[in-house]
Amino acid sequence: MTVDPLMKSIHQLSVSVEALAALGAALRLQRSDAEADLRVRARLQDVLHAIDPALAELCLGNRSDYAGPLIETVFRQSADLLNNPERAPGWCHQDPLILQSQGQVSRLIVHNIDELAADRPDLRAILRGSGAFLDVGTGAGWLALEAARIWPKLRIVGIDVWEPALALARDNVTVSEHGERIELKSQAVEHLDEPETYALAWFPGTFIPAEITQTALERIYRALVPGGWLIFALWALSDDLLAAAVANLRIVRSGGYPWLATDVADALLAAGFVGIDAPPLGEPASPVAFVLGQRPK
Repeated sequence: MTVDPLMKSIHQLSVSVEALAALGAALRLQRSDAEADLRVRARLQDVLHAIDPALAELCLGNRSDYAGPLIETVFRQSADLLNNPERAPGWCHQDPLILQSQGQVSRLIVHNIDELAADRPDLRAILRGSGAFLDVGTGAGWLALEAARIWPKLRIVGIDVWEPALALARDNVTVSEHGERIELKSQAVEHLDEPETYALAWFPGTFIPAEITQTALERIYRALVPGGWLIFALWALSDDLLAAAVANLRIVRSGGYPWLATDVADALLAAGFVGIDAPPLGEPASPVAFVLGQRPK
């Protein structure tokens, strides 16, 4: 019997889809303590063991709180692609579950930045100080909230132009014990006009349109205090052709641009930044890479 290449590919890929769903289901059951059918629980454990024998234990680790939202946002954004492939690029999601889960995943960025500061005394001093941190594209505010929790002296300013996300951010900040140090603004980064205000700026390059990025970087440069830092996030290169293609599709559909670290370094230099640094990834499996630049002291 002739094997249909299309059906073969679908069957092969569907295994990964269902395995990811099984992992997400196991995490959800763990967080909720729901009384699922024992037969289903047993099969979920079989799937986790087939993925990685240590996975069941890892689901109890300190990263499991981030894993569930990551799986949630992957599935919901994939469904949006499946159902609306004709949609123009841009971050225009209104589904609260997408906005909240994407934001919850971004909390990991704060810990990545804290790890970067371990061998960068200037950056570490800023994170432990009482300056201001600019969170560009704050979304539902979860990165800002985690920053306020981890760096208890910093003042956080989150800016965004997408009102559905900002509405959620306001609610999230209101109920947080750290909310008094967070200010949210409806503000386009390319129109930022706050000279020498911030000690640190976060720039999610994979969500920002390429045509405004250079202007945004110049505005951020002026908004930083002398010696202030910019952290530009991009998607890490992958040797896996399918993984790279999927990542680039996701980036473009979200309204961003699939930057290379060398291109980012050139853009930072053109904006006036010095000490350009693209540190190695902290985790081999991390999809996010950073390029750092500093305003001269």
